[in-house]
Amino acid sequence: MIGQDVQKMEVNLRFGDPALLPPQEYLAPEPDDCSSCADPCTDHKQFPSSLYIDQVIPMLGSVDAYARHIIIATGLSNWPPRILKEKNTVAYSLYHAGRRRGSSGWNNMISNSSLVSYYSTVPDSCDVIIYPDNIIVSNVTCDTADDFYDLFLSTDLPKEPLDIELINKDDRLVEMKVQKNPYRTMMLLCSHGRVDKRCGVTAPILAYELDQVLREKNLDEHDAGILMVSHIGGHQITGNVICYIDEEETIIQGKIIKDLYRGAMDKSFKNQVGRSMLRW
Repeated sequence: MIGQDVQKMEVNLRFGDPALLPPQEYLAPEPDDCSSCADPCTDHKQFPSSLYIDQVIPMLGSVDAYARHIIIATGLSNWPPRILKEKNTVAYSLYHAGRRRGSSGWNNMISNSSLVSYYSTVPDSCDVIIYPDNIIVSNVTCDTADDFYDLFLSTDLPKEPLDIELINKDDRLVEMKVQKNPYRTMMLLCSHGRVDKRCGVTAPILAYELDQVLREKNLDEHDAGILMVSHIGGHQITGNVICYIDEEETIIQGKIIKDLYRGAMDKSFKNQVGRSMLRW
């Protein structure tokens, strides 16, 4: 997760702890100072001057660890402030399905997203993407939340690609269907202005700039999907972006920019490698 700090805050003792960094071989080289861009930049839309950005407080360690990320297609880019308390929604139903089963030993993050349900055909159902399983489940409803939880969220994290054909034979799926996530890369931008109005300001600007770069590189939506999502990253930092990459090289060969790194799904990089097929 990357982000930009926008207000002064007390430094948490875990922030900036170098032990949270990935090994050196996963880090990008230190960048040279930019010598060609105007300051202020005239080529790109700027954040409003009223949006204070603190460039000093370290972001490393500022993201809470989570095991799975459940991304629900809603077709919206803003939602009520507390999505897990909105009754008669898939987010509410999945959250309470987990509560009824007690602690699983790890945290799952549930997010609403701007993704439109393309694969679902059942009335009042939606598509749901799950990471790090890297699958999309269609025809998910409030009524199927318990079966969804038992099938996909109560299991151990995968250490190898899932056998989707085998999963689809499970009778508990009923009308739910599973397929590999069609997106090679996903970039999730917090746009939840009803929780933090700053996110409602930064997300559209970031989305536009990312979209321009993708167009320049002739990448389609399945090469890199840009989604707005509900609140992530706490309240100290905004401009948050979560990047999920599926076996693809990036412009810096998969390296991590140290100064923009807030943490992996599991805060400990060593644990993340051991628990999941994903590296970060």
